[in-house]
Amino acid sequence: MITNFVIWNVRPQIIDFGSFELRYYSLLFVIAFILGYIILGKMFRKEGLPMELADKLTIYVVISTIIGARLGHCLFYEFSYYIQHPLEIILPWRGKLGEDFQFTGYQGLASHGAAIGILFGIYLFTRKSKKSYLWTLDKLAILVALAGVFIRTGNLMNSEIYGIPTNKSSGYVYVRDFTDFLFRIEKDNISHIKYSKILNDKNFIKGYAPLKVDIEFSGRVKSEEYVRNFAEYKLRDAILRIKYQNNVVHPEIDELEYKIEKSKRRYHITSTLYGVPRHPTQIYEAISYFLIFLLLIYLYQSKRLKFKEGFLFGVFMFTIFIVRFIIEFLKENQEEFESSLPLNMGQILSIPFIIIGIIFIINKRTTKTES
Repeated sequence: MITNFVIWNVRPQIIDFGSFELRYYSLLFVIAFILGYIILGKMFRKEGLPMELADKLTIYVVISTIIGARLGHCLFYEFSYYIQHPLEIILPWRGKLGEDFQFTGYQGLASHGAAIGILFGIYLFTRKSKKSYLWTLDKLAILVALAGVFIRTGNLMNSEIYGIPTNKSSGYVYVRDFTDFLFRIEKDNISHIKYSKILNDKNFIKGYAPLKVDIEFSGRVKSEEYVRNFAEYKLRDAILRIKYQNNVVHPEIDELEYKIEKSKRRYHITSTLYGVPRHPTQIYEAISYFLIFLLLIYLYQSKRLKFKEGFLFGVFMFTIFIVRFIIEFLKENQEEFESSLPLNMGQILSIPFIIIGIIFIINKRTTKTES
């Protein structure tokens, strides 16, 4: 039996103080802008332009990216929710203080909305700076491709935007939602949950990844009966919560077996569950975007090829969104309404950008070749 799957159980928070948290996603988002600023500065210096101009462009891009990405998510993916809670579009939390308050940060960010926001931000920048719009687009295309690498890595750390099942015993098993659900329903009674591979599962089921799950209870749990009730009811319920998590399952839930042990004054439940291996589409996209970044850098630095302004932007638009369109076939839909569409929302929104890229590539080809 081949068990070349990865158990992905990374905690998305670097720092968590309850009502405030710092996530890998946020940190990677910031790093992307810092590296982009450094590269932008080098390009401006290479062309003999003042750093003050790079500073202004960076400010326009940062603000327009955040606003565009946020509005894009709220309008394209969760319109029905945000039309009823419009203030939460701009607030980094949900609920009311003292009631159901939850600090969420700006987790809902859509790349298509970011693209639209950046295009508008550049328009405002060029009006003030008198620089060419297409010249500016070419520079930012390189930086945005690199930023995409960090953003998709952040999605991986959040265990979100993952792919459909591979239908094989290989892929990534995203167990974080299951883990969080168990911690949530038991609060302080569970101290640790550990997953490991089962190399020789006698009940091997094709398309699933056998997992040994070890749930360690805190010292507050004194009764074996309490642990048994947890296994019989709450553990089974967590497995069946398909709408909340669909990555840790048991195809024959009535035959769920578990063992209760006590070690170092703490109770443990060990059981065999099955993970659903999925395509790690965040990794597919991150690698693709990095290769596109290298391609754009090569074209920008090429001394042999000379392109009209707007060519690099065209290459960026075509490659980024054709990759996005293709990989969407391997992704789970982010919202339920997408299941009724012939293409999902990400693909539908990608088509206009692909067409724009093709138009720019055709119209902004090489002007001359130096010997």
